[in-house]
Amino acid sequence: MGDGYEPKILAFLCRWCSYAAADLAGVSRCQYPPNLRTLLTLCSGRVDPVFVLEGLKSGFDGVFVFGCHPGDCHYLDGNLYTAKRMQVLRHLLEIAGLGPDRLQLRWVSSAEGQLFARYVTELTEVIRDLGPLDREGLRLPLAAVGRALETVQLRWLMNMERQLTERENVFHEKLDVQAYEAALKRSAEDEYQKALLWEVLKEGPKTVPEMAQQTGLPVYTVSLRLNDLERCGLADVSGHEGTTFKFKLLAA
Repeated sequence: MGDGYEPKILAFLCRWCSYAAADLAGVSRCQYPPNLRTLLTLCSGRVDPVFVLEGLKSGFDGVFVFGCHPGDCHYLDGNLYTAKRMQVLRHLLEIAGLGPDRLQLRWVSSAEGQLFARYVTELTEVIRDLGPLDREGLRLPLAAVGRALETVQLRWLMNMERQLTERENVFHEKLDVQAYEAALKRSAEDEYQKALLWEVLKEGPKTVPEMAQQTGLPVYTVSLRLNDLERCGLADVSGHEGTTFKFKLLAA
C-alpha cells in the first residue's frame, strides 16, 4: 500500500481484562499504533458476529476482539462462546473473499499491558498489508455473510458445541468434536450460499445460469441451494425464459 494509507480498526475490549490491559499499556507508556477505535463490553461473549460484520460494513478495515484468557472469564465461559463464533465468522469471511485476517481474536489479562500493545502493533501491520476493504466491490458477499449470520440454524449450531459433544442425548450418544466442527463448517457454507442467492433474487427473477454467473457458484450448487429455498417456501418458479425456468423470492 501507499505510504499514506493508515487502516481504520475497531476493537472490542472486555471490561475485566483487555480494557484493563489497554489502560495499563497507556499508564506504562507502551507504544502502539493509534489506529484503534475501541468499544467496551462487559464480556467478549457479548460480541455478536453481526457486530463485527457491521464494523467492516461501516468503514473499518479490520476488527479486533480482545478477551480474558480461557479459564479466567468473569462469566465462566463467555470467551469460549466467543472463540467458536469468531471461528465461524472467520470461515465465512474466507469463503466470501473478504479475508479471514480482517478479524483477529486475542486473549490478554489485566496485567498484560505490554502484551496488549504488542498484539495491537502486530495485528495493525496485518491489516495494513491487507489494504482498504473494498466495500462497494464486495457489497454482495458482505450482505450474504450478514444474512447467513442471522439464520436460526447457524446461530443455534454455533452455541451448541458443549451440549452436542459433552452431553449424551436420550439415546446415550454424543457427537464427536471433529464431526461437530465439520457440521458447523458445512452449515456455514450452506447458509452463505443460500444467502447469496437470496441477495441476487432480491433484484428480480433470474435463471439458474444467471444466478451462477452473478454469485460465482457452480450451477449444481445453485440448484441445490435453490431447492433448499423452495422447500422452505422462500423461493419459487416465476416463469420461464425459452426452455429455462426463472425463479423469484416469495418473501423479501
